[in-house]
Amino acid sequence: MSHSVQTHEHAHIPDIKLGPKAASVERTAGVVGGLGLLLSLAGFFYYGAAEFFQSYLFAFLYWAGFGIGGLGVLLLNNVVGGKWGATARKFLMAQMRTLPVIAVFFLPLLFGLKYLYPWTHPDLVAANEFLHHKEPYLNTPFFLIRQVIYFAFWILVGMRINKMYDQQDLTGDFALRDKIRAFSAPMLLLFVCVTTFAAIDWVMSADAQYYSTVYGGILLIGAVLQTFALTNMTIILSSQGDRFGGRINSKILHDLGNLMFAFTIFWTYLNAAQLIITWPANLPQEITWYLDRTAGFWKVLAVVVVLSMFLIPFLSLLSQNRKRDPRRLIKVCVWLLIAKALDLYWFVLPTFRSKSPDSLLGTSNHFVVYWTDFAAFFGLGGIWVFLFIKQLRRSPLLPLRDERVQEPLPQEVLA
Repeated sequence: MSHSVQTHEHAHIPDIKLGPKAASVERTAGVVGGLGLLLSLAGFFYYGAAEFFQSYLFAFLYWAGFGIGGLGVLLLNNVVGGKWGATARKFLMAQMRTLPVIAVFFLPLLFGLKYLYPWTHPDLVAANEFLHHKEPYLNTPFFLIRQVIYFAFWILVGMRINKMYDQQDLTGDFALRDKIRAFSAPMLLLFVCVTTFAAIDWVMSADAQYYSTVYGGILLIGAVLQTFALTNMTIILSSQGDRFGGRINSKILHDLGNLMFAFTIFWTYLNAAQLIITWPANLPQEITWYLDRTAGFWKVLAVVVVLSMFLIPFLSLLSQNRKRDPRRLIKVCVWLLIAKALDLYWFVLPTFRSKSPDSLLGTSNHFVVYWTDFAAFFGLGGIWVFLFIKQLRRSPLLPLRDERVQEPLPQEVLA
């Protein structure tokens, strides 16, 4: 142990933190977030409670994806290893540490359950055979209990991992790496299960009759993909001018780009699998989910999602040179972050917007956009970015005692 500590004290890993520019972005994000939430509240009175909570659910799912995804990617790297994880750790931990605030973000949705979920209405449950069949699971008391379990799991696991990494940074005891791996392996399995059930509760249960076994997986992999996109983008921005002395280099960016590429394919595979199983079966209780999303302008948005979430990033990330070039890779990251918002909009809101205004079950098949969609998105987003940067500014951007970021790569490797 003492040899490990001595080695890393001699490594001179740069103690670099975010500077004044990040503080300026942090303040701007906070102002945007505050104004956005005020506009959202105005939308509550202008449109009505139902429209407000639909917009809020969409915004919550997108920004919560970074905190949940940050925890998932940390657990994944702790199990499988890789130098990319050491380089990205501080950025992932900053996302993960927003989970307590994400729990606070979730609280307003508890007041909107009756506007989002048909199973909260006893008359609808009694009249609809699908809701009646799901009633032992989809009922308000059990739903609330599950939410407490979900957030308690994410926050407690995140706190434990954060504590072990802080201890490792402080002492240089790399025996902790085995302890972290031993802890993360079962937690990763539980994380996938918990997050899948959360996705079913938050989104799929809003549909009275649709059911898919990969539904939760689609949302989970989408969250991981947007987490990688944000992590890569912030790594590139914070390492401009070679601030890290070659430790964030073309090889690390290539690895992180490959992970974005892999999860782009994984996301596409799950969506294709769901479509291939649902569409040919042509069962009324399942096919309606796709009919709602291919009616009117929703069909145009569906094409945009396919192009922006799969075809364009797939073709872009095929290039080895693009993944090694920070100026080109960051464009793909920004593209994926925007595309994921469009994908989530198409994935979530037709459940509500393709229904008649006075019913959670009737169908009207029309495309509707409310300005509360943007207000809630930028409101929650501004607050989340404010907290993310604040967390990122708390500590050095690289682990100071991790041998995987100890030495820069030789110049010939960077070519």
